Amino acid sequence: MKEEDRSEFQHMRKVIISCIAGSALEWYDFAVYGFFATIIGKLFFPSGDDFQQLIASFGAFASGLIARPIGAIIFGYIGDKFGRKKTLVISIYMMAIPTAVMGLLPTYETIGCSAGILLTLIRILQGLALGGGFTGTIVFLYEHSADNKKSTYSSWAPFSLVTGFILGAFVAACMDKIMTAEQLESYGWRIPFILSFFGTFIGDYVKRKLDDPKEFVEQQKAQSAEKKKEEGFLKKLCVNHWKGLVLVTATDVLTACGYFLIAIFFTTYFEKILNIERYYALIIQFVNMIFLSLFILFGGWLADRVGKRLQMLIATLALAALAYPLFSLMQDGKILSAFLGELCIIFLFSIYYGPIPAAICSMFPMSVRLAGVSIAHNFAMAAFGAYAPTLATYLIKWSGNVTIPAVLFIAASLVSALALFLWREGDEY
Repeated sequence: MKEEDRSEFQHMRKVIISCIAGSALEWYDFAVYGFFATIIGKLFFPSGDDFQQLIASFGAFASGLIARPIGAIIFGYIGDKFGRKKTLVISIYMMAIPTAVMGLLPTYETIGCSAGILLTLIRILQGLALGGGFTGTIVFLYEHSADNKKSTYSSWAPFSLVTGFILGAFVAACMDKIMTAEQLESYGWRIPFILSFFGTFIGDYVKRKLDDPKEFVEQQKAQSAEKKKEEGFLKKLCVNHWKGLVLVTATDVLTACGYFLIAIFFTTYFEKILNIERYYALIIQFVNMIFLSLFILFGGWLADRVGKRLQMLIATLALAALAYPLFSLMQDGKILSAFLGELCIIFLFSIYYGPIPAAICSMFPMSVRLAGVSIAHNFAMAAFGAYAPTLATYLIKWSGNVTIPAVLFIAASLVSALALFLWREGDEY
């Protein structure tokens, strides 16, 4: 390995490890919440109808996603004006501490309706943190990467997201295995949330070890003091870069809808809809999330060789064509069928998802990149991802058809495919 290549590798290794640790922490909570959605619904939103409890629980989950666009505006401004690293550090603390507090919340039995309100408020605070944390990681990796490895290195951002979910799945499966149902409902569900307090140490590490990308630092030095104090950045972003905002949002429709159906909905779908034993439902999800993380890295690596736009377009059309047959495969409720059906969906989704970070970052100039990516990406998450698990649950109850969630994959894939047709790779908007 050449000295220059070795230096680049060592630099990117430190950046990737630090970013993975911070981003994984932020998404660990969302994983744990999804895996314990049934218990949380029963403890915080009691009713006589299991579907209503699930819908209320997923609704509280969605409230955190809805808060993400607001966090995107706040953290986007901070990141573009004062530094990428600041957004990462602040967002880590804003996720770790409230998540630990969630494990200490009293339930409906203790304080009544206030329990659900407090839970929702914490989800909103976490949503604000996620509004800048994940996209901050995306931009940080993208700007630190060499031009010919943008997709390869940027794909570590969604990899870190999945790593958080894998950790959450592992913890949930262990708790489910070593505790009885009564113990899990009484106090066991709290332990995974409380453990997230140790994430504050990750924030300290990131603060000490990481630096802003060199190109960004140089741009900051070149800016005049007057420009740094310039107001109305949101208005200017919407007026001058509205095409980029629209394209990123539309491109991310499949990202939003698909990811939260895979990561949040499928565990409950296997357990409550297909009647697979909870332990095996968690194992299926745990194994498939490992495959998802590996497929994402493969998708990023491949995109640097065949082109982001072409690869993503093929993936969207393939997913739209195969979503219904794959849900039909899973409907018999057998463990192997459920595993293979979800695995195939995950592979097609990953080929699309791996290049997404580099694709959306390339649509904005550096001066507004973090704000533009954060606002558009988080708007897509809130509008098209937040209620995807809830909508899928409603559709099944309304139709009585367990394959109907395929419709959501098909619709999201076609919207993102249209955006890719309109996108000219290499252009900034």
